This record gives sequence, structure tokens and C-alpha cells, in this order.
Amino acid sequence: MSIVLEWTDQARSATFDSGRWSATQNYLVRDTTNQAIGVSDIASDPYLSVYQVFGNSNEAISNLFRFTSYSISPADGGGNKIWNVNMTFNSTSGPGDAPVTTDVITELEVGFTCIEVSIAPVMIDQWILNPDLPTTDALKNNPSLLNLMDGGGTIVYAGKDPVTYVSSVMNISVRNVKWGRPDYMTIAATIGTRNNAIFTIGQSANSNENMDCVKGGLLFTGASSTRTGPNQYEVNYQFVYDPIFYHLRQQPLTGPEGVTTIPKTPGDPPGASNPWRASVVYYKQPFQSVSDFANLGLVTT
Repeated sequence: MSIVLEWTDQARSATFDSGRWSATQNYLVRDTTNQAIGVSDIASDPYLSVYQVFGNSNEAISNLFRFTSYSISPADGGGNKIWNVNMTFNSTSGPGDAPVTTDVITELEVGFTCIEVSIAPVMIDQWILNPDLPTTDALKNNPSLLNLMDGGGTIVYAGKDPVTYVSSVMNISVRNVKWGRPDYMTIAATIGTRNNAIFTIGQSANSNENMDCVKGGLLFTGASSTRTGPNQYEVNYQFVYDPIFYHLRQQPLTGPEGVTTIPKTPGDPPGASNPWRASVVYYKQPFQSVSDFANLGLVTT
């Protein structure tokens, strides 16, 4: 005879502390024809999820609770026919009691995501300040020897030597707790590449809070992983975001004697009023390869 379980609501309790809820709910479970049952019968009950809602949907504030776990144990005097099932819940609210649907998972739970961003200065050599950047993806990936001296910008170097310019980059860390071993080979193959499409970090219902990383501006610099439980891993992905220069760097043309130079005004005698300067300055992309960062398997919300 097939087993049909009967769930009897015994008790429930809730605690509100420091702006967050926690709760438990207890059921007595038995077969409707008084057959012996076991843990597997309860765990495979097709109606189990119905009882993983605080108050079994009879509480007006059930949306403030998120099911986290349950325990199964024999009821006193029930033998193997009556069992206690205790459901536990935690909060879907932050400070106060307004329900939210994101950012409610604690740090060690699978699905937890932490995003850390630091904005740091980076010192780069500049021969020309604010020159015209390459306008196509192909040139950002592999710039031609387009002479920046012929474009916009202001010459700021003296002789053969550049000046040091302070720019800024974002160092981004995305930490995930996930089931299963990370795809180490894909991670290794992606290091040193830039994003081949807009990549959003910290996606929010409020689009103004999104960090939409422009195509080619986000560089993947590596990852580390730690096993935190049975088949559970914490993976930390590292990126550098340069939305200003796309990681491009200025480079003078060099020859056997170093930087190739010409007088500031070709044809006139060089001197104090007509100093030597680099004949050609161009952009170089040290990270020419691009990748689909979706293949990394990271969660960015």
C-alpha cells in the first residue's frame, strides 16, 4: 500500500532581534493508514515544500522568512510510525521589517556573493596628454602604429622622456560560495584577458547602482579557491577595471639608439627653441586577448 503522509502543525515560534527574524515550526508526521515510515518517506514527500513556508502560508508575515533547514526525529512513543519534523527559517529582511528578495544569504551559505571594490591610483608614462583613443574594438585590442603626434592632445614630455601621469583603476574582487569544484582550466585560460562584451558586476533592480564594465575595460587577473565543506567551495575572482584607457599604454618608436627623435620643427636647426622630440608615439595593448567572462561561472549579484 502506498504511503500518504499527514502533517499536523504542532507549534511555531519567531524571534525578532537586531533588525532580523528567525523562526522554527514543528510538525508531527504520520502515514494516514498508520504504516511504518522512515526518513526517506518524509524527505521525498511531494508536499514537503508546502511545509517549508513559515506558518504554512497562514501567517501574514510569512514573506519575511526564508526556509533554511529541517531536522527529522522519531516522536516520543511513536516508534517508527510518528515523526517530528522541525523546520527552521531566517530573515528576508534587513534592518526593520521591509522584505527584500536579495542579499539575504549568510557568508558561508552556498549562493553567497561578496563584491569588494577599491579605487586606486596607477602611475603611467605619458608623452601626450589626452590624445585621441582608438575608436574601434579591433584597434583597442591591437593598436596600429598610428602616430599620436598627428592627433589631438597636448605634448607634455621633454626630449625623449615621458612624464608620469596619475590615472585610476578599480580593483574588483568577487567572492562566491558555490557547490562543486571550480573549472580551474577555464579560469587559467582566461587570466590576462579582457571582457569581450559589457559585463555587469553588482546587478541591481536599480540600474543606477549597476557597475556595467565597458567592453575591453575589465581585465581578469586571477582567482583563488578554498574548500569550505563537502563539495562546497569559496572562490575569489580578481579583476582590474580601466574604463579610461582600456589598459592601453603609450609607447615611443625606438631604434638602435633608443627613442627615435626629430626636431620639434623639422627642417629648422635643433636648439633650445626647437628641441628634439620623439618622432612617433603610439598606443600599445599589453592584453590583446578577449574572453567571454560568463564562462568563468561566477555570480556577480
